[in-house]
Amino acid sequence: MSELLASEPLTFIITIVLRSFALILLLRFVLQATRASFYNPFSETVVRITEPVLRNLRLLLRPYRNLDFASFLTAWLVHLLAAIVYVAAKGLTMDPVWLLNDALRGTLNLIINIFLVAIIVSIVMSWLAPGIYSPATNIAREIAEPVLAPARRLLPPLGGLDLSPMVTLLALFLIESFILDNLLPYRLWPG
Repeated sequence: MSELLASEPLTFIITIVLRSFALILLLRFVLQATRASFYNPFSETVVRITEPVLRNLRLLLRPYRNLDFASFLTAWLVHLLAAIVYVAAKGLTMDPVWLLNDALRGTLNLIINIFLVAIIVSIVMSWLAPGIYSPATNIAREIAEPVLAPARRLLPPLGGLDLSPMVTLLALFLIESFILDNLLPYRLWPG
């Protein structure tokens, strides 16, 4: 197996495919957590891709309110598989703690990045094409709104200026840079 994965391009392709699938699973998790519209074409595509994998797992891991634990766990397992492929290809020792840590860190970072991208897309589209409907823009707004709402409640109204995206982006960057780094320290390779 390690001889098969020893090829750098093959390892790269396998890990990209696995992490892309993890992204789609986490999009499903975030869409459900933020109660985004599942009638949007973007959401329908995400559901169509993930449903065959999640259908049976949902019998064991039931969603709680709007949290879909099956999609989160599957994304974490896919990240874990990507880490195992990477470590095997590099010929490094399989450190289970490192592998679990790396998979959890990758999963949580990806969730934060989904929110970051959603906020940035909704900001840019509000400047470039305000009031124009686009399925992707609409989903970005629906994902961004729940994380922007607390900042909007904290900040005083400043006329037509909304500073909540800047405060929320800063908070997400701080969470990603400091909290995740301290809770789940990153090492480049195990051992």
